[in-house]
Amino acid sequence: MIYCCGGYHKPLRTVLISPDMTFKDRKLEILICPKCGVLVAELTQFNIKTNSYEKYRPKRKKTYEFIKKLEQGVWSEQKIIYGTKERQGFVYGLNRQAADGKIYQYSVDFNGEKKLVKIING
Repeated sequence: MIYCCGGYHKPLRTVLISPDMTFKDRKLEILICPKCGVLVAELTQFNIKTNSYEKYRPKRKKTYEFIKKLEQGVWSEQKIIYGTKERQGFVYGLNRQAADGKIYQYSVDFNGEKKLVKIING
């Protein structure tokens, strides 16, 4: 049931979406509101990490694009957002030469945090 215009309405179409590593029990409900005539979509999914159900409802102007992306499989991919804890274990080296002639070696993770490893006199 989808809430719109002061009441709950039965969806016209329900699409079950395949689970991924983060979400399961994914369901998309699509409705054209009988009162205002607007296309409404609501995605309900169970988050495995937090053990809770989440609902997502796109803005009215973006609803059609959201449904097309879901049907094309764009939302079934796992996306790692910049700044998450999942990316903290990976580091790369970064060398910076300062004006005083010394080379500063850093280890940088993908969240942008730097740690000074050593200083080489140049």
